[in-house]
Amino acid sequence: MATKISSPPAAADAMPTSKVLGDVDLLGEILRRVDSPSTLVRAALVSRRWLRAASARDFLRRFRALHPPRLIGFYVSGDCVPRPEFVPMPAPAPPHPPDRELSAAQRRASTRSGFDAFPEFSSTVWDCWDGRVLFDFTETVHGSRRFGVRDPLRHPDRGVTELPPPPPTWPQPECPHAMLFPDDSDGDAACYRLHLRHSGATVSATVGVLRSGAWSVHCSAEAVLPAPPERIPMLTTLAAGKIYTVAVAGYVLGLDMAAARFFVVELPAGVAYEYYGNLVPCRGGGGGGSALYLVHLKGDRLCVWLRRRMDEHGAGDGEWVLRDAVSLRETCGHLVEQGLEPAAGHAAVASVVGVGDDAKFVFLELHASGVFVYMHFGSRKVEKVYQRDPDNDEITLVYPCSMAWLPVFPALLDEGESEPEPLREEKVSS
Repeated sequence: MATKISSPPAAADAMPTSKVLGDVDLLGEILRRVDSPSTLVRAALVSRRWLRAASARDFLRRFRALHPPRLIGFYVSGDCVPRPEFVPMPAPAPPHPPDRELSAAQRRASTRSGFDAFPEFSSTVWDCWDGRVLFDFTETVHGSRRFGVRDPLRHPDRGVTELPPPPPTWPQPECPHAMLFPDDSDGDAACYRLHLRHSGATVSATVGVLRSGAWSVHCSAEAVLPAPPERIPMLTTLAAGKIYTVAVAGYVLGLDMAAARFFVVELPAGVAYEYYGNLVPCRGGGGGGSALYLVHLKGDRLCVWLRRRMDEHGAGDGEWVLRDAVSLRETCGHLVEQGLEPAAGHAAVASVVGVGDDAKFVFLELHASGVFVYMHFGSRKVEKVYQRDPDNDEITLVYPCSMAWLPVFPALLDEGESEPEPLREEKVSS
């Protein structure tokens, strides 16, 4: 005769669960392990307690470190590229299952970027961050140059948000040195505009910030540099409130925006700027940390240098550390029939055309073939991702595009309602 097994009382069964999920620290550890920001938003719908835990600033910082935004593709832009083009990253090969969320994001970026609305050779990308793309454009080839932003991942139907022109009293109103999205350290800024001037050893800068639809001067600075730069190419990055740009004088020129002060970071031993694309800075610390990366290419040797623990003036006890060193002949030689030889008119075999945050990956152009290669440093994975037009001999750059971050959480409802009433799902934007 079979023994009937009775279920335990529901209240007794729920007690251990409520003890775990009622502990804020344990709940945070559970939420950290969901697989993506969109899943985190769905988990936040359970109750206000879950929403508060999931949207806390410290929690989101740890969550991002564990689940960095995924690369969905890149924008190709340059003087001889008719229009900026979004190129999706190749789909994962079997046996990996298709990633529907990633595919949907790639479709939105591909079809909603909006560059087809502009004439050929009239728009150029300046920055791409958090799924948004910042670019200049004209309505005619010789028209007045303006700047705009598209956010195809969050707002695919919104169109171009045109930025207002800077005040007429600002220097070089149509020719900034850099246009940059803010990183995580300045949440209310929409965009930074850097005007940089130098004469001999004297350098000066004006940084404008766009907030609430209006430009204002964020900071101005002037300094006499230890060695006059031959030139200051447009190789600039922003990290933790500091702007870094390569100077052809053996150092990286930094600008601390909060202190309105220049500082100099000497290059590692044996590292030098030789041509556009052999020395590229990139932001570190997940977009908001006090770390600076340099990607350096000499011959076929590709190196990643890391400098940590910089103080508010860019100095500190951190020294340059060689994080990675890769031979292009060993890693990329099998991808091209021409081999890794300099192209006609080039002395170098390759150029760095794009870098991911924390220098986790890099895009290279192999000069002899015009092939663009994606390389992930951690896995040493390399693959062809783009082919340059053979009639285009101008500098062409890549701007990596990742999934949007931060997650967009629903607003809290009436605070007087009792826990754990679910939040209304239609309030969510993911």
